[in-house]
Amino acid sequence: MAESTPYPTLAHAFAALDGLPLAGSLYISPSDPGVDFDALMRTRRILPHAWSDQAPADRIEVTPQGGVGVRWRRGESTLEMVVDPFALVSFRMDTRSRTSEWTRATIDLAVTDVRHVLGLPAVQLPPELLRSDTTPERGNAVAGAPS
Repeated sequence: MAESTPYPTLAHAFAALDGLPLAGSLYISPSDPGVDFDALMRTRRILPHAWSDQAPADRIEVTPQGGVGVRWRRGESTLEMVVDPFALVSFRMDTRSRTSEWTRATIDLAVTDVRHVLGLPAVQLPPELLRSDTTPERGNAVAGAPS
């Protein structure tokens, strides 16, 4: 297990995500806007494939825009991932010598980036992660709704 961290395993990280207040719930306030449900669900899809107990996250929080922020520290570098309510995943990598920022639009690229930056081996992603997050599922949510 890695050094002391509030989230030593994926189960701890999921418990932290489950404890975040949802936007629109009774438990929000102007200083704690709550997390967007879609951003929360996309974070839950990314973490199982990006997580390693050898490189656990050290911070999971709601961003001011209602997204989910996850931070990893590895040596002298820090990786921050923000899954925002607008279907994007933003990254910020801080090292002693430079800072890099970039954005990804799909979960599969976000998983690949996290694993690469943290120095973790690549993983075979399931087919459901290899499609665009913005592609709607087939079928109608309401019976009888027009196609």
